[in-house]
Amino acid sequence: MTHELTQLSDIVFRAGQNALAQKAGRVVEFKSDGSHVTNVDRETEIWLKSELLPVWPGTNTWGEEYGFEPMGENGLWLIDPIDGTTNFAHGLPLWGISVALMDHEGLRLGIIGLPELDVMMCAERGKGAFWNGELMASIPPGEIKSTSLVSINERVGRELPGKPRLSGAFVIDGAFTVRQYYRALFAVNEKLYDIASSVLAARELGATIAFLDGEPFNEFDWVKDVKIDRPWGIFPAGSQLF
Repeated sequence: MTHELTQLSDIVFRAGQNALAQKAGRVVEFKSDGSHVTNVDRETEIWLKSELLPVWPGTNTWGEEYGFEPMGENGLWLIDPIDGTTNFAHGLPLWGISVALMDHEGLRLGIIGLPELDVMMCAERGKGAFWNGELMASIPPGEIKSTSLVSINERVGRELPGKPRLSGAFVIDGAFTVRQYYRALFAVNEKLYDIASSVLAARELGATIAFLDGEPFNEFDWVKDVKIDRPWGIFPAGSQLF
């Protein structure tokens, strides 16, 4: 891992430990769309912004709780301060923090921290992906077997291969797919900050990231505050899905 990726990993690790320490005293509220939010979500995003911007000047932030900013001269931070907030609000350990840096060439750095699972997944464009500091092997190409575990959002609305699983937190499903606990992931209605770190890590390991009509996924199409409303996936190269 480069110094820059290690530095970012340390920031996300500390954010996760802070969130974990606050979990017992969390205050749960509801957004206008009925989804959960806690004081820890908001405080984590503020803390991350305060740590990231001085170290990476010329960058802006787009986070779930405090909204969209356009890309700065040196990039845009994509922040999901607590992904899996409903799990977090109910005391489940299946939640995490996702932070990615996108520049004018695309996704460049990405970290997923899963504090209660003791996992840090890190990726850097052209440098590979790492699981708790160890370089990860490429994702084996080939088909998705009917017996393989896959993460499938039920709203995808299409029959797909594998045995479906869904954790309630994209950081869990994304990280588990990159790690190949899950052979593939099929999703819809996320925003770019939800998925950025998983997409970068999967790319570094040779996976295909594409919409289910075969069009390749391009992050520049989704640097806007809208949901990705077309079914897409992370799956092994060579999978015959289209």
